[in-house]
Amino acid sequence: MALSISGDNSGNSPFHIQPLSLLHEISMLITLICTQVLVMACLAQAIFAGGVITQDFATSCSQGNWGPAAYGLTSGAFMLPAGRIGDIYGHRQCYIGAWTGLSIASLLAGISVYSHSFIFYAITRGLQGMATAMLLPCALAILGSVYREGPRKNLVFSLFAAGSPTGFTLGGIFSGLLVELAWWPWIFWITAMISAGLSVIAYGTVPSAAHAASDADPQPDVTGPTFDWTGTLVGVSGLLLFNVAWNQAPSVGWNSATCITLATLGFVLILLFPFIERRAQQPLIPISRLSTESGFVLIVIALSWSSFGILTFYLTRFLTDIRHATPLNAAAQFIPVPIAGCIASYLNSFLLHRGASPVNVLAFSCIWFTVGAALLATLPIHQSFWVQVFWIQVLAPLGIDLSFPSATLLISELVPRNQLGVAASLIATTVYYSQSIGLGIAGTVEAYVADDELLQGYRGAAYTGIGLSGMGLVVALGAVLRACALGKSRESKEMVV
Repeated sequence: MALSISGDNSGNSPFHIQPLSLLHEISMLITLICTQVLVMACLAQAIFAGGVITQDFATSCSQGNWGPAAYGLTSGAFMLPAGRIGDIYGHRQCYIGAWTGLSIASLLAGISVYSHSFIFYAITRGLQGMATAMLLPCALAILGSVYREGPRKNLVFSLFAAGSPTGFTLGGIFSGLLVELAWWPWIFWITAMISAGLSVIAYGTVPSAAHAASDADPQPDVTGPTFDWTGTLVGVSGLLLFNVAWNQAPSVGWNSATCITLATLGFVLILLFPFIERRAQQPLIPISRLSTESGFVLIVIALSWSSFGILTFYLTRFLTDIRHATPLNAAAQFIPVPIAGCIASYLNSFLLHRGASPVNVLAFSCIWFTVGAALLATLPIHQSFWVQVFWIQVLAPLGIDLSFPSATLLISELVPRNQLGVAASLIATTVYYSQSIGLGIAGTVEAYVADDELLQGYRGAAYTGIGLSGMGLVVALGAVLRACALGKSRESKEMVV
């Protein structure tokens, strides 16, 4: 039987609810961390098995990129309204329903082999992305609702972030195994079975979130919960059109009227979105609550994670297409990632517990995004695994597992408890949408610089990753300097008083 979240007046308790037993807390955390694991595993499926799937459907490599891109496109775009839907209808109910949706979408992805249509397969990948778009912000909102601010919450968010590299590696390894030993549709059918099982497990382990507004967080004067349909239509449409343009450009070129039209329409809708949100009674994104600091955070996350999407995709392609590794062999080279991710998660919790500012931790994470991108760009064709690939797998998790929890904590502190789903969806949208856009940008660079040489195109894409992560580092350092300047300004005012 699920617990209900209600206020706990105990100042020493790490929970917002009546304290959970150790067994219940562990089972809840395992279930919620599995969200991040499976979300990233679903992304890895189309990357490691992408070559085999593309050959099976007899489609081109540039069109084959829509396997991972369709997933990133819908998961990023639909996370925007997903958080608000969870706030209105209940995060637990939406979370359980999303597992069921992922199970159905994964079943259809496996069945798509019988349709002999890559378009149908890409659509089912998009449906998978829509399901995970609901899963991730609901899981984050539930964690934010259960735990009070403090060391325990920092540790929990760090563990949740560790699920990302673990899921990507496990997804790659099992995809490689099933491609070599069985048949690629079993990748998705097994995902369907796991998702169905987790929907049942979540029913018994995940507490429901019944938010109550505090005096410090008054609610808008509206009757009952409302949903911003206009903002959803404009925001999601803008994100979809802009993303489709970038991911279609590598195959048809930017001279195409279709790409130019889609990109322009998408950009205009994205620009209109903030104005619509300011006039909405209960907006998808509380624009008025977002400070300059939160703007810095979102820009840093977008730039850094777009470079990470390039890193994972093109490192896998480099191993399989240039070094001619099998999907399983390529996935096995990612084994250091979850170990490094766990260490990075502990480091994140340790730094925050020691009083490090989340802004400083976020800036520190950007260094490792840039280092990973630089190692990929300089990767030679013939070299031992231990010289560069190993260090990419060890250092890249420092970026993702330090940045994600720090950014989530920063944004969640800016909204009331009854809008934690909105905060979670904002970070999750930025993370996953930026990866998809990053692949589109890198794919465009690859297409223009390749000159019929695969390695040259991959190098161009990797250097694009360096540029994006480098810009993220510059913006992050600017945020740190601004925070230091504001801190000194406050100290000066206090001394005068």
